[in-house]
Amino acid sequence: MTLCNAMTNRTGLLQSRTGAALLGAALLAGCSSSLPPAIDEFAFQTPRPYGYLIGDVIHHRIEFQTRKDTTLNPASVPAPGDLNRWLHLSRATIAHQEDTGHTVIDLTYQVFYAANEVKMLNIPGFQLQFNQAGKTLEHSVPAWPFSLAPLQELAVRKDADGLPYRRPNAAAEPLSAAGPLKLLSASLTGAFALAAYLAYRYGIFPVWPKRRIFKRLQRELAKVPIADPQRGLALLHRAFNSLYGKPLFAHGLEGFYQAQPAYRRAAPSIVWFFELSDRVLFGGQSQVSAEDWRKLQELGRLCRQIECGRL
Repeated sequence: MTLCNAMTNRTGLLQSRTGAALLGAALLAGCSSSLPPAIDEFAFQTPRPYGYLIGDVIHHRIEFQTRKDTTLNPASVPAPGDLNRWLHLSRATIAHQEDTGHTVIDLTYQVFYAANEVKMLNIPGFQLQFNQAGKTLEHSVPAWPFSLAPLQELAVRKDADGLPYRRPNAAAEPLSAAGPLKLLSASLTGAFALAAYLAYRYGIFPVWPKRRIFKRLQRELAKVPIADPQRGLALLHRAFNSLYGKPLFAHGLEGFYQAQPAYRRAAPSIVWFFELSDRVLFGGQSQVSAEDWRKLQELGRLCRQIECGRL
C-alpha cells in the first residue's frame, strides 16, 4: 500500500513539472511572438533594368530597420573590387543610425562587358549576416538581372555607294532670340529712365535751369573772398530771384514759400540771410565775421540739397 502511494505521488510530481514546463514554453513563445522582428522594412532599391552599355555605372541601395540588440556584420557586405571578369564594385558604404536602427547600404557597380548583341546579365546576390544575442541571422539580397546593349551593331550597314551607313544627328532647334531681346530692351529702357530721373533730380540737364540755380551759385560763391561780402550777398539774392521768377524781399517770403514749398525747410536760414543783407547792403556794415560767412555758404549748400530733392 505504501509503495503504491509513493508511485502515485511521484507520477503526480512528474506531471506537474511537465505541465509547468509546457506552460513556460507557451509563455515564452507568446512573449517572443509579441517582440518586433529583428529585421524589418527591408527594401532593395534598383534602377531601370535595361539600356546599359559597356562602362556604365549602376547604383543599388539597401535599406532596413533592425532592433537594438541586432547588429549587421560589415564583412557580409561585398567589398569594393572585381566581382567577376566584367563586373567591378567601385564603392560600398554603410550608414547606420544607432538610435533608430535604420541602416542604408549604397553599392556602386561598373559594367565592363563588351556585348555583341543585347544580352541579359546578372549582378550576383549575397547574404547579409546579422548578430543577435550570440546567434547569426541571414537575409538574402537577390541577384539583379539587367540587359546590356552593344555600342555598335555587329553587321555594319552600307549605303548605295558601299560606304558605311551613317545617319546624321537630328538638327538642333534654333534658339529663339525674342526673349533675350525683349529683356535687353526692357533693361535699357529702365536704365535710360533711371538716368534721366537722376539727371532731373540733380539738375544736370540745362533745359531745366531751375534745377541748376544753386549749383551755379555754389560754384560762383566759392570764388568770392570774405573781404567782399556784398558780392556774395548779391549772388545769393540773384539765385532767389531766379528761382522765384521776380525780385524777392523779406516781406514776400510767405509767397515764395507757397510757390516753392520745399524751401520752407530753410526758412530760419533764409530769414537770417535777409537780416544780414539789410545790415551789409543798406545798414553800412562793410565786413562780416567768419561765422557769418560760413553760415552764408552753408545756406547755399542747403538750398542746393533742396534743389536736388535730397531734403
